[in-house]
Amino acid sequence: MMKPQLEQLEQKWKSLPPGDQKALGLLGIFLGGLFIIYGLFLPAKHYFDGAQMRAEGAQELLQWMESKRPLLMQIGASREPAGPGGTLLQRVTAEAGRSKIAIKRFEPEGEGRVRLWIERARYQDLQLWMNSLLQQGISIHTVNLDSVGEEGVVSARLALEG
Repeated sequence: MMKPQLEQLEQKWKSLPPGDQKALGLLGIFLGGLFIIYGLFLPAKHYFDGAQMRAEGAQELLQWMESKRPLLMQIGASREPAGPGGTLLQRVTAEAGRSKIAIKRFEPEGEGRVRLWIERARYQDLQLWMNSLLQQGISIHTVNLDSVGEEGVVSARLALEG
């Protein structure tokens, strides 16, 4: 399929005068050189330069982070622990698991406060769970209970602070 077209180009080439063949050959070499420079070399050089700049930026960021490490260590050491057993949310969810209470949703409200939504919990389980939270030093600010239709089963919204 390509062979007839190549033969036609070869015939046209041979029919050109020698000066035109030489000029066309030089033009081909010139265009090939431009392709190598602008099509291959410069894009590769731009990619390499960009990668080198990104690496230098990352190196500067690493040096800055390393320079701030002592300050961060000092801040981390001066913070008081969140309490026995972890953060407020960790303690609340761990106790909820032990009391068979499923927390549907939670929403942090600043430092040391959390709002919880509980659906379809047995009232007795919820009461035991809230008592255990109080024993751990967690304050219960608000409690809203709604009956869900089954006897002894409620939904609750609570605001806790610990």
